Amino acid sequence: MTKETHSSGGYLIAALTFSAFSNVYLDNFNTLYKLMLFFIYFQFANLGSLLPDLDTRKSYMSKKWPHLSKFISKRTKHRGFTHSILFLLILSEFLKLIVLIGDKNIILICSSYGMFLGYASHILLDIFTYEGVDLFFPLGFNFKLSRLKTSSKGERYVNKVLKFISINLILYNLYYLLNIKI
Repeated sequence: MTKETHSSGGYLIAALTFSAFSNVYLDNFNTLYKLMLFFIYFQFANLGSLLPDLDTRKSYMSKKWPHLSKFISKRTKHRGFTHSILFLLILSEFLKLIVLIGDKNIILICSSYGMFLGYASHILLDIFTYEGVDLFFPLGFNFKLSRLKTSSKGERYVNKVLKFISINLILYNLYYLLNIKI
């Protein structure tokens, strides 16, 4: 999948989960602060949705962080370890540790949840590609649910659908968050 499709997927999963997240973590804050936390949550979901491709030097994130990409891509194949359930578990524990060290700071909570959800959305989307992912690393089993080709007309269609749904859900979440009376 392309950067654009992964971003759309990251925003979509963040939009789908924001209401529940907000009910648990954001009820005690004023509206302006909630709005700032909303943007942090979504921006980290977008960042997380692009991070798994640090394992290839051709990706958008690899061009932003070439040294990290070089380090990762020398040690793992594309859509291998960084696209696995094992990596998601490690990332989850790392993010929990950051939140714990940060004394459960709400900004760290928002960024961690967003990052994790975006990362998971990337793996989920790549499962639908022709190449699949090594979901159960290190077993070496390539897992795929579809034969969608990256940068194909089909992927561009999927991106448009994801983008349409995510924009509408983001607007709904803003409406909900700001408690707008019509």
